[in-house]
Amino acid sequence: MENKTQKELDKAKEHFYALRLVDCYNILRRYFDRLPFKPEREHGEYIGMFVRVLSEIGKKNELAFYLTELEKLEPKMGCSFVTYQLAVAYVNAEPPQHRQAVELLERFLKSHPTGDLAAKARMTLAYCYDSLYKDVAAVRRLIFSIVDFNDPSIGYLLATWRAKVLRDEGNFLEAEKIINRLLAELKPEKDWYSYFTARIISIGLYRDWGKMDLARQLLVETLNLAKEKPLRTVKRQLAVIQESFADQKVNLPIVFRIGKDAEVISYLNSTIDIDETRPFEKLTKLLLIQKKLTKDEIIKVLFERDYKSEIDDPVIYYHVHRVKKLLKKIGLANPNIVKKGLYYEFQGEVQLVEEAI
Repeated sequence: MENKTQKELDKAKEHFYALRLVDCYNILRRYFDRLPFKPEREHGEYIGMFVRVLSEIGKKNELAFYLTELEKLEPKMGCSFVTYQLAVAYVNAEPPQHRQAVELLERFLKSHPTGDLAAKARMTLAYCYDSLYKDVAAVRRLIFSIVDFNDPSIGYLLATWRAKVLRDEGNFLEAEKIINRLLAELKPEKDWYSYFTARIISIGLYRDWGKMDLARQLLVETLNLAKEKPLRTVKRQLAVIQESFADQKVNLPIVFRIGKDAEVISYLNSTIDIDETRPFEKLTKLLLIQKKLTKDEIIKVLFERDYKSEIDDPVIYYHVHRVKKLLKKIGLANPNIVKKGLYYEFQGEVQLVEEAI
């Protein structure tokens, strides 16, 4: 490989870990456009990074082109690094083609049992076994056989995989130790991919351990950390977890603090100041305090007039929807506001704290 190209790839890696994903994409796109004409080993080393960038910035449809080219190249060349790339492309295809990937990864590992690509191949194969069969024993054999690699980022991902295996085996304490060590060392500015992977594994750990309050707290914290970042896949994963929590019992109440200068609602580690000049926030306060409001009461409080069904039903619906969005924003997965005839009722638990005025 030309020295200039290697320098560009090194830059792409720096951009990736610094979350400059568009800059990373621009370099890797140029490099992978050469794939049909000049396939190189480094295409195999960077395919995982490229696929992740395509996913995070919303260009995953471009993967279809590279998948088609790799399907043409792989039987012609019989080259291991092309085989590995095709497997990674299959795993990340829409929809994923895990079974095709398994056959290619197993073939690749027979000829390349050690090194960085072998470590990545084993983790990818473990992902396939987990997705297809939930085979914890097979995943354990693969993950705990990885000992030979040079790239530090592989070590971080390997640790998250080991924590996941221990979690799935019910060894929650050992899994927690690994996650705590990882999160003490990692920062999103250093390696966002491993960092968010570790946090997502930790949410699942506390969920399976039965520590739902802690799982929800971590979920809210992670959602807030990812909020302003260009991480579509991470946000989708967190949204799926949040949805799965919606049907589970919430043990913690919403805390509503009423003070001299401010009124604040909080849940877990998130807080929002209530601004009564905004109708939906005023409605939030009333529902949390009174729990039940008729449509007539809602209109009188918000607009100081009588309720008229023909014009006010859509208005009330809109403001109740805004209340639900506000409560979701602080981490309440399922704001349980129920319409019963002519009134609305908030069925969650509220802890009212009136501070001395």
